[in-house]
Amino acid sequence: MKKLLECIHIVLVEPKQAGNIGSVVRAMKNMGLSSLRLVNPVPFRDEVEQKKMGYRSQEIIAAAREFPSLSEALMGVSQVFLATAKKGKWKKDFLSPAQAAERVAGSHGGEEIALVFGREDKGVTIDESQLANYLVRIPMAGGYPSLNLSQAVMVLTYEVYKTLSAGENAPELPRMAEKRAFERLIDNIWELMKGLEVREPENGLFHRSLRRALNRTRWTNADVAVFDRFCKQVRWFTQTRCRAKVGKEK
Repeated sequence: MKKLLECIHIVLVEPKQAGNIGSVVRAMKNMGLSSLRLVNPVPFRDEVEQKKMGYRSQEIIAAAREFPSLSEALMGVSQVFLATAKKGKWKKDFLSPAQAAERVAGSHGGEEIALVFGREDKGVTIDESQLANYLVRIPMAGGYPSLNLSQAVMVLTYEVYKTLSAGENAPELPRMAEKRAFERLIDNIWELMKGLEVREPENGLFHRSLRRALNRTRWTNADVAVFDRFCKQVRWFTQTRCRAKVGKEK
């Protein structure tokens, strides 16, 4: 279990309060997590409120890494779980925290996993949400379904810790390809479609649907390589055989 916990990264997108960051690292420490990644955070390392809320958790703060964008914060990651309360056209098929924890527990031991939490005031953008493999929604009652950032982190990480503790001997799935491999494949397919003169704008319905579909798969590096090869072969065929045929007909 310790090995898998070390592969789980908590990612906060543009947190706006140093105290919230301190509360998050305290929750992380209680659940055995130590890797924190932050996208464009407010100053926090030496802030009094952060140190107060993150009591006895400053080793996590010291090792925390900062990134200019979510995509860069996810480099090297294979599976991305995005916690969000907002529904929409590109935000559906939510997992509960318990269901997300089961997916994490079934991961390969060396697979890097990110639990992503959006901005306190407005969550994540559509493009950022497209980077997720899974969307997680915490069930809430009442007319004000809103949790503090650290509360959301605590709920999800507790479920992960509980599930890992209960199933330490569960069989592992094959190691999933890293996020950058899927991004490369998406780019390859999109470039191929443009070469075939697809009438579809950048980030249009097909492009977003393609990203969503691939993010749902659990492909290994070998699986991704198969489709990379397919794209390469189709591109070669259209650039050589098809053009040569058109030239002969003229």
